[in-house]
Amino acid sequence: MAEATAEPPARPGLIRRLALPLLLLVGGAAAGAAGAAFMPQLLPQAGEAKPPEPQVAPLEYVEIPNSFTANLKDTGRFVQVKIAISTQGGPPVVEAVKRHHVAIVAAILDILADTREEDLASPGGRDMLTRKMRLALNDVLQRKSGIAGVDDVFLISFVMQ
Repeated sequence: MAEATAEPPARPGLIRRLALPLLLLVGGAAAGAAGAAFMPQLLPQAGEAKPPEPQVAPLEYVEIPNSFTANLKDTGRFVQVKIAISTQGGPPVVEAVKRHHVAIVAAILDILADTREEDLASPGGRDMLTRKMRLALNDVLQRKSGIAGVDDVFLISFVMQ
């Protein structure tokens, strides 16, 4: 009888066993080299300038040189105010306010003539008056020069008699 000699299965060679890990190592190194070559183009460098931030002009106050006096609506009383404005529109807005001074005076007098004593005496009445003035000033400036940059109106003198 023939005896079958069982030979142990052949073990793969050293190179065959290391082929997959070596292939993964070489592939990873290639990917790292490619990433290092293209990454500086994708990310900004620490020394590179950031995009410029929008420039905002500093806050400026402009005092309107007139005192505004008007009779209050439906009463014999009158009001006299002096105002100033604030703007971050810079020199173009300041120049437009000076250039269109006559139209601004007329708009403020219209608002004062349309104001009632009860409006000014109520809580928040003066704030309502300055909001109306701001809207009117921006409207005048927009129509006359295309610039509406009045941020706020301030009552720097207020007399009601």
